[in-house]
Amino acid sequence: MTPEQLAERGRQAQQAFGFLSPALDSIRAEYMEALTAVAAKEPWASDKIVKLAVARNVIDKVEAHLRAIIANGGVAEHQINRAREIAELPVAKRKWL
Repeated sequence: MTPEQLAERGRQAQQAFGFLSPALDSIRAEYMEALTAVAAKEPWASDKIVKLAVARNVIDKVEAHLRAIIANGGVAEHQINRAREIAELPVAKRKWL
């Protein structure tokens, strides 16, 4: 992907994260509540505990993936801005970079 595409993808992910973050937090809390309840009331139900833990892990991975896309977009935006700055420099100064 080009830096422009990465930057646009990062902006889109940032916008989506603004909407998804509260939902992810809510779902994460609900799964944690369910996990705690199952562990307290049915400690022998390891299959339920594992499934709830995996579901919570999936939520964390989705959030981490969104954060990585946002970060990559920020890096790409910085690269684009730096390339513009270099292009605007006079040729005499550009040779020293």
